Amino acid sequence: MQLFLDSFGASLRVKNKMFWVKPRHSEGKMFAVREVKAIFITKGVHVSSDALLLAIKYTIPVLIINGIGHLVGQVWSGQYGSIATIRKQQALLSRHYKGMRWIKVLMIQKLESQKHLIQRWMNKNPVSNHEKMDGGIRVIHNMMMKYEALEIDKHDDLKTIEGSFRGWEGTASRHYFICLSQLLPAQYQFKNRSKRPAYDNFNALLNYLYGILYSQVHLSLIKAGIDPFMSIFHADQYNKPTFVYDVIEIYRHWMEEIALRICHSGKLPDDAFVTPNDRTGIWINRPAKPIVVNSCFDFLNEKIEYNGIPRKRLTHIDLDAQRWATQFKTMNFDEEY
Repeated sequence: MQLFLDSFGASLRVKNKMFWVKPRHSEGKMFAVREVKAIFITKGVHVSSDALLLAIKYTIPVLIINGIGHLVGQVWSGQYGSIATIRKQQALLSRHYKGMRWIKVLMIQKLESQKHLIQRWMNKNPVSNHEKMDGGIRVIHNMMMKYEALEIDKHDDLKTIEGSFRGWEGTASRHYFICLSQLLPAQYQFKNRSKRPAYDNFNALLNYLYGILYSQVHLSLIKAGIDPFMSIFHADQYNKPTFVYDVIEIYRHWMEEIALRICHSGKLPDDAFVTPNDRTGIWINRPAKPIVVNSCFDFLNEKIEYNGIPRKRLTHIDLDAQRWATQFKTMNFDEEY
């Protein structure tokens, strides 16, 4: 389980060698150490040093997130989860044609997941413009075929390939979000994808869900011994976990699925969204956050098939990270260097 503390005045302490979580205006609850896999806290939460030491002792990461769920800091033992060879190889891969081959696989997986999500929701929800939806699916499929058809070898200009990848991904994404809007109830439909800040309710919801996902992916990479800040595809940015940006693409459709379910459920309160005085755009309001967080982790803890075995979606991220770490560690670059 993940402990998610985002209410102002909540506290995390230790009692009887267990984590003790107490919201500001209600009774506290104890959690056994063996049950806790990660702890997420936001501004205004009180945490004791005993709780931090207990988390470090049992290698439970404590992640500090901002108001939209993005990771801004963490408390951990200071050790990666595996041998440094993985990160040395990762550095070589980031400037090697095999790195672009690796990204190509992720991009195909992302577009295929987008296409399937749109098709599934079209089959169970009436849409007003089937022609637009079918056209969007065709575009996504065509972009996926471009990735599949591209052969990449040591003689290719990697900058040119990166440019093509970004163009194909951007084209597919534009049509994907047009289709996604058509699948929403009228009050949640939107014109364009807006990031930080969002300018409509659905994008505000999606941004918050993406923030939770970023933290989970970041955590899985560290546990596997991969450097979250050493990207292969995204440009290096100061203090930005750009490798997280590389790999999160194959999981985004999960957050989009959750957002669709929430919007169709009618569970969000009337004051679910707000424009704070000190910010621009639209943000998730406090009354809606428990609904969104619980919906997210309920979904991530559902078991779906991974290599023929039912596993939680959260476990999928861990297993993918471990698989990538093994790939990096065993890659042979001698032929080029």
